Amino acid sequence: MKILCHLVLFNLGVLIYSCSETQVKDKSFVLSANANYENNFIPPNIYDIPSIKIEPGEYLNQIIGNYSVDAIIDSLNPVKVYLKIKDSLEGRVYQGYTLDGKKNGWWEVLNNKTILCCGNYDLDKKCGYWRYYQLTGESQKFVNFKNDTLEGLAQEFSADIILLTEGNYVGGLKSDYWKFFYNNGKIKEQGYFHDGYKSGWWQSFERNGKLIEEASYSKNEISGYMKKYFQGIISEEGKKDNGIRKGTWKFYDEAGKLKRVEEYEE
Repeated sequence: MKILCHLVLFNLGVLIYSCSETQVKDKSFVLSANANYENNFIPPNIYDIPSIKIEPGEYLNQIIGNYSVDAIIDSLNPVKVYLKIKDSLEGRVYQGYTLDGKKNGWWEVLNNKTILCCGNYDLDKKCGYWRYYQLTGESQKFVNFKNDTLEGLAQEFSADIILLTEGNYVGGLKSDYWKFFYNNGKIKEQGYFHDGYKSGWWQSFERNGKLIEEASYSKNEISGYMKKYFQGIISEEGKKDNGIRKGTWKFYDEAGKLKRVEEYEE
């Protein structure tokens, strides 16, 4: 029973398998999110759960504010505890396993019996493939974590499973080639990120697939050569430095014929 005196502490979460009961002594529910949610691809506030301290040896359901907490201690492995937290106001349920007081293994978050997200923890750190559902606009997002940080392929789909976003994270930041789509499946925008910033050549398109703009970016600012289009026909082109026009700019009529040339300070 000495091992049972370990405190079971955990912060953010997600749910799984069964449940049972334990009394909660610490009534200070602190919301936190360890994972790196750079660029707000995964809104953290939806999936945060309170930190809870559980006293071993008490197995009755306990109501604290709008939360009810159940737990069961593994008889073969007393440092392994299954937890289930219900939020009566939000209609959410958070449940999963802890090992020696840390989230470990599969977790899920539910809202009125509908899954919001699920994935694995490795000693309080998100790892591997995670799925997020019912986000704003009913989209679904699929991401990968390494040591609690977004790492690898990230995708977003519409409710009818049309790809909306696809790209990679490196160290929690958007990196490499990303694509964004309209809900009709047509490409909306595509280009490169570096350390979370738009960097390099980017293109944007209308819903019908016609070009709107092509430009070179540096840290989210157009910095270099760019072209603008009207209904797929070039309308102007030139160079920008941190969003400011520089050097020679060319302007075209509706047919794409050169109309005038303007010079800007270098």
